[in-house]
Amino acid sequence: MKLGNLQNIDSSFQIINGSSELNVLGITDKHLINTPETLHHFVFIKNKNFLNDILEKNPTPQSTGMVVEKKFFELLNDELKARILELAYFTATVDDVNLGMSFLSKPFYDLKFSQHNDVVDGRQMGSASVAASAWIAQGAFIGEKVVIAANVKIHPGVVIMSGAEIGEDSEIFPNAVIYRNVKIGKKVRIHANCSIGSDGFGYNFLKGQHLKVWHMGSVIIHDHVEIGANTSIDGGTFSPTVIGAGSKIDNQVQIGHNCRLGNGVVICGQAGLAGSCTLGDYTVMGGRAAVGPGVVVGKGVQIAGNAGVISNVGDGEVVGGFPARDIKEWMKGVAMVRKLSLKKEN
Repeated sequence: MKLGNLQNIDSSFQIINGSSELNVLGITDKHLINTPETLHHFVFIKNKNFLNDILEKNPTPQSTGMVVEKKFFELLNDELKARILELAYFTATVDDVNLGMSFLSKPFYDLKFSQHNDVVDGRQMGSASVAASAWIAQGAFIGEKVVIAANVKIHPGVVIMSGAEIGEDSEIFPNAVIYRNVKIGKKVRIHANCSIGSDGFGYNFLKGQHLKVWHMGSVIIHDHVEIGANTSIDGGTFSPTVIGAGSKIDNQVQIGHNCRLGNGVVICGQAGLAGSCTLGDYTVMGGRAAVGPGVVVGKGVQIAGNAGVISNVGDGEVVGGFPARDIKEWMKGVAMVRKLSLKKEN
C-alpha cells in the first residue's frame, strides 16, 4: 500500500515528510516469544506524553512512521519537529488521532488477515505443524500455519485460529478459542470456554456512530501460566497484550487490550483490567477488583477484593476501597462510617 493511498481513507491525512509513493507496510505480528523482531510500523501521537515516550525509545531512523495530531504538531518548537522528522520513516498529521486510528487501522487489518484461512483445517491443507506427541481430540479445529509443540493436549471443541503457536506441554480445555497469531508458551493451562486474543473494546464516536479501532496486536502468554474458565483476554490494538511467566488467572476475569502483566501475577475471580494497564511482578488482585485504563500498578502490590484502582500504585503497596487507597486508611474510614451510623441520636 502506498502512503498516498491513506489520504483516501482519512481526508485529514496530510504528509509532512515522505513521498506519497512510499510503500507502507502492514503491522505483521511475527513476534516469537522472547525474540521480538523490529518491523516497519507507525505510531499515533496526540500529546507530549506520547511523544516523549517515543523519543525516549529512540527508534531506529527509517523504522517508524509518525502520525501526529495536527494541533499538537503545530504547537511544537522547531527542535522537536526536527527530531520527529529525523526519526520518522514518514511524518503525517491528522485532525484527530483517535478518529485516525479508526480510519487507518482498517486497511492494515484487512491486509494482514485477508490471506488467512480459518475455514479448512490446517492439518488437512498441510500447513499446520503438529508434533507427533501432541494429543488432539476429535472436534478440535486447527487453523492454517498453526504450530503445536510436543506433548500439547487439545480437548474437544477447541478452536485454534491461523498463525497461533502453542508451546510444549501446554493444555487447552474444551471450547476455548485461541485467536489468530496468539503465542502461548510452555506448560500453560487454559481452561474451558476461554477467549484469548479477541478484539479489544475500542471505538471512537463520530456523527452518531461508534467507529471501530481494528485490532491486530494479538496476545503473548509466557511459560507456566494458568487461566481459569470463562476468562477473556483481549488482543492488543497494534502491539500484543502480554501475560508474564508464572501468572495465575482465575475464572471469569476480563483483561483488556494492551495490558501487560509481569511475572507471577495473581488475579482472582471476576476481576477486570481496562485497556493498557500494567501490573508489576507478583501483584495480587482480589475478587471483583478493577483497574482503570492506563493505570500502572507496581511490583508486589496487593489489591483488596472489590477495590477500584483509578490511579497509579507504587511497589509493595496494599490498597482497598474506591477509589483505592492505603488499606489501613480505607478500613479506618469504613469503621468511622459504621460507628457514626450506629450512634444513637441524643
